[in-house]
Amino acid sequence: MAMLSFPKGKTAILVMDCQNDIVDEKGKMAAMNNGAMARLIKERNVLPTIARLAEAGRQAGVLIVHVRHAYRPDYVDAPQNTPILAGMKQNEILKDGTWGAEIHPDIKQRPSDIVITKTRVSAFYASPLEAILAAQGITHLVLAGIATDGVVEGTARDAVDRGYYVTIPDDCSATFTDEAHRAVLGGVLGMLATVAKSADVIDALA
Repeated sequence: MAMLSFPKGKTAILVMDCQNDIVDEKGKMAAMNNGAMARLIKERNVLPTIARLAEAGRQAGVLIVHVRHAYRPDYVDAPQNTPILAGMKQNEILKDGTWGAEIHPDIKQRPSDIVITKTRVSAFYASPLEAILAAQGITHLVLAGIATDGVVEGTARDAVDRGYYVTIPDDCSATFTDEAHRAVLGGVLGMLATVAKSADVIDALA
């Protein structure tokens, strides 16, 4: 593993798509796969691990950005070109203002954190994220969230193309199976970004 380096004042932690509809077994998206991913998230203790990473970041003066995936109540901003995104409107998933679109309490969001909203896979697309990062002089990103092969992979690839240095703590994300999670982080994405353990990231932030 490469030496972890997070320059002071130039690093941000993105906590992405950790919302009730996605990560809670009672969530509407979770129900679409019989709660399999939500159970795996719980078994692997992913959300408390993300919360510890974020708190370590706050203690180190690192910018914490929560990225929400949410749609207008009329879903006029919901794309229809892929089955998973088209299903959002049909099943009223991630409707802004509902419990399902709220950040899960295990994440322990703080008032000092920044919260932005997106409507696509990547956290950068049609969101204020890049403007915020540029205004703060951010060059290094630590990505955490659900799912590994969704928002984490999509944002990581987008971020690398935009010139950011990207680190992914492998115990701060999950997808439908452990096999899929390992395949994503062990493939090309693992050569574009630095894959590490949250404990090592926390040590490096300190």
